Amino acid sequence: MCGALLAIFTTIFASNVPTPLYAVWQVKMGFSSTALTAVFSIYVLGVVLTLLTLGSLSDKIGRRQMMVPGLLFIIAGAVMFMLASDIYGLGAARVLTGIGTGIVTGASSAALVELEPNDNWTRAATLSALFFTLGAFAGPTVSSLMLGLGDAALTWPFAVTVALGCVTVAMLLFAPWPADIGQRHPEFRWRAWRPTTIKVPREMLGAFIFAAAAICLAWSTGSLYASLGPSLATKLVGIDDRTKAGLFAAGWQLMAGVSQFACKRQPLDRLLLVGPSTLIIGLGVMAAAVVYSSPWLFTLATLATASGAGATGVVGIASISNTAPVDQRGSINSAFYLMAYLTMASVVLGVGFVSDKIGFAPTVLGFTTIISCAALTLMLVAVRTRRASFW
Repeated sequence: MCGALLAIFTTIFASNVPTPLYAVWQVKMGFSSTALTAVFSIYVLGVVLTLLTLGSLSDKIGRRQMMVPGLLFIIAGAVMFMLASDIYGLGAARVLTGIGTGIVTGASSAALVELEPNDNWTRAATLSALFFTLGAFAGPTVSSLMLGLGDAALTWPFAVTVALGCVTVAMLLFAPWPADIGQRHPEFRWRAWRPTTIKVPREMLGAFIFAAAAICLAWSTGSLYASLGPSLATKLVGIDDRTKAGLFAAGWQLMAGVSQFACKRQPLDRLLLVGPSTLIIGLGVMAAAVVYSSPWLFTLATLATASGAGATGVVGIASISNTAPVDQRGSINSAFYLMAYLTMASVVLGVGFVSDKIGFAPTVLGFTTIISCAALTLMLVAVRTRRASFW
């Protein structure tokens, strides 16, 4: 179990390590905001390709047999980051990381459920979410703290990733593994294998759209912080220290994770109102932080948007879990996360493209307005369809 948990941590750590470094690469390599967001978003290509092809393969060939190759992709991506001398090298590194993330997260999450004694899937899900949050927080924190090392800051965070990856691979290969859990299916033949099918039954299309809208809303704000959060802090809010600017992205991830844990036992009808409304308040404070160049307001905005996004994300995940038929859950979950990743990439690319045309500040203000309207719409739909009620 420790190997599966470390695999989740290492994978999410690797996915978030580059966040504070994008602005540094942009200055060093001289590319536009559109190109910067493209480097961030191309990671989604790797994840989506994996979801569309290898999503259910660990069911056939075994959990460990998928996690080890996935971690090798993560290590290869980190090495590519260290060697990258232009934007194409950065893009290749992100694709490799995305492929590794898509492979490892699904296989390791399934392994945790199977390795948990007494089939305690709730504890397995909690541990998975905990190590996901820790990885998302630790990645940008490590790279932010290393920004004071000069050019070495573009190398050492990825050396840490390689070390973590190697330790995890060794643990998975040499640790004892139960003979009856997560092994290759005896009837499996590669020539008979087909890519994962992603489809949503027509009868649950409405519930799927609602749940997908909730998770897309949450991930939109998270993707802004993950791609442009440090740039926003330095260019618009008046935070000159790049280390502090990078820590805002780490803090956002930590607060969002804490919010998810705090909301797990709350009624969904309450979260449907608390989550989007908190997100709207946070986005309003973010707009004020940009207008007044206030680090304090930006700090409050970070806490509020992360809390609101965490609660809204729980709504989406719980809604799809409660409505998906057991025999189609894998396919529906793949479609659910496919929507979330595509939205994340589209939002980030849109923000980068528009900011090159009209400026960064007007684009961020437009983003806060659009996402706030989307959150308000989600609440109104929830109340109108009686999914939520005032208490």
